[in-house]
Amino acid sequence: MNFTEFEPVFTISIVAAHVHLHPQTIRTYERAGLIEPHRTDSNIRLYSGQDIVRLIQIKTWIDDLGLNLAGVEIMTKLSDRVTELEDRVNQLTMELVRRRAAADQRSLPDPDPDPDRGYPGTDDRTAMV
Repeated sequence: MNFTEFEPVFTISIVAAHVHLHPQTIRTYERAGLIEPHRTDSNIRLYSGQDIVRLIQIKTWIDDLGLNLAGVEIMTKLSDRVTELEDRVNQLTMELVRRRAAADQRSLPDPDPDPDRGYPGTDDRTAMV
């Protein structure tokens, strides 16, 4: 069975073991608004691969950079904004490529000119020479 990175399938105990955090620490991050796990009908938290990546990033910012939760919140917002801007740059780049291709297509000469029409400035005898 294959899951996408966005599909919530991991319980808090699996995630905690994977990212080397105590489940209560993950709940603290949730209360701080740093992560939002999916909740089942029976209120069980389920985490996606993307949530795990975010938790690893949070852990890195705290352990390696010494950030507190307020600093992590700022870094999270900045990181999300950078991702949004990168996506927008990619969209605009693709639009530019499409527009340039369309403009190039419009500027190409007619590939099959009418041989009966002749060419401007010539008479019919020299048109095909």
